Amino acid sequence: MPAKTQSHLLFIALTGLIIFCSQSQASEQVTISSTPNKTTFLELYTSQGCSSCPPAERWISKLTDNEKLWTDLIPINFHVTYWDYLGWKDPFASTVFSKRQRTYKTLGKSRIVATPGFMVDGNGWQGWFYKQAIPETKANYLGNLHATINNSKIDIEYNTANTVYDNNKDLAAHVALLGFGIETQIHSGENVGRKLKHDFVVIGYQQSSMSANHKLAAANLTLPHAVDVSPSKQALVFWVSKKDDPTPLQVAADWL
Repeated sequence: MPAKTQSHLLFIALTGLIIFCSQSQASEQVTISSTPNKTTFLELYTSQGCSSCPPAERWISKLTDNEKLWTDLIPINFHVTYWDYLGWKDPFASTVFSKRQRTYKTLGKSRIVATPGFMVDGNGWQGWFYKQAIPETKANYLGNLHATINNSKIDIEYNTANTVYDNNKDLAAHVALLGFGIETQIHSGENVGRKLKHDFVVIGYQQSSMSANHKLAAANLTLPHAVDVSPSKQALVFWVSKKDDPTPLQVAADWL
C-alpha cells in the first residue's frame, strides 16, 4: 500500500477516534446533590468599579481551599451593575444580581444595598468588616436538591418529603456557573491600573419556574453560557427559592 494511502487511512482512523472520545465525554452524565449537612450559603455582592471591593474578593478567594467547601459552605460572588457609571463596565455584572440584592433590602433581610455586601442564608451579614467568622447556618433541613447534568441539559428535582417544609408551590430553580482564577486588568474607574483576581464569580446564570406535585418540585434548565473568560477552574451551584424571595431553601454545588 502506498505511503500516501496509509497516511490517509491513519488520519481517518485517528479522526474517528477523536470524534468518538469527544462524543463520549459530551454524553457523560453528572449529578450534584445537596448534602445532609446544614449548608451555609454565603453571597458576596461586589463590583470591579468599587475601590472598596478588592479586599473582600481576596478574602473570599481564600475559601477555595476550605475543607468544608461545597458540603458545609457554598460561597458565591455576584457582581452588580450600579458602579458601571463611574467609567468601567464590569464584564461579570448583571442587572439580575443588582435586583437580587435590592430585593433582599425590600424584604427587610438586609439594611442597605452596597458593595462589598454580604448575605448569609438570606440574611444581611456585617461580620466580615469586623473580621468575624462566617456564621454557621441554623436553618432547618428543608429537603433534598438533586441536579442531573447531561450535555447542556439540566434536570432539577427538589424533594421535601419527611421535612417540616410543606409548600412546594411558586418555587424557582437557579443554576450559576462559577469561575476561578480569573484576572482582569482595569483601565478606568476607581480601580484604574489594578489587576483584579476573581474566584467564585458568577460567569453564567439561568433560572426557571418549578412545577410542583405535592412534596416534589421539578424544573428543566440549560447549562449557563459563560462570559468570554478563561477560568482555571469552574463549579456549578444550584439552589431553590420562592419566586418572590431570593433566600435559598436548599443548595447544592460541586466542581465541574
